[in-house]
Amino acid sequence: MSILMRTDPTSGDMAVSRLHNDIDRLFGGFFRTPVLSEFFNTPSGSLLPQVDMKSDEKAYHISVELPGVDPDGVKIEIQGNTMILSGEKKEEKCEKDSKVVSERRYGSFMRSFTLPDDADVEKCTAVAKNGVLTLELPRKETPADKTRTIAVRTE
Repeated sequence: MSILMRTDPTSGDMAVSRLHNDIDRLFGGFFRTPVLSEFFNTPSGSLLPQVDMKSDEKAYHISVELPGVDPDGVKIEIQGNTMILSGEKKEEKCEKDSKVVSERRYGSFMRSFTLPDDADVEKCTAVAKNGVLTLELPRKETPADKTRTIAVRTE
């Protein structure tokens, strides 16, 4: 505590710096390394859209956040039991002499999903609204869902 209670105004910056270094040492350099930013970032030039998935008795639902992405530029392909979602968030063009500060990320993206065996890919629908792409894949009726009565013969 004595570090924070110094009254000398010239030593304030040094005290805060020393406190920061002590805390950094205490946590093993955690605050010095960009651990969290590396966790959330993807390879340069690509984005990783956030996805919610849920299912019910009738269908599988996938919601993908795609703010700023033109729905016409989104490509959805199904290869076997894999759905591949790809596209690009394009940077808006600025005049040559303008100065820009941008915190938004731009680039291409690609996500793939392994689909369950009972997903009816022929009836898949996709709707884009307010920057969210919603995919719905109805469930196929499986042989286990059908009830079949077997007649008993007598001989």
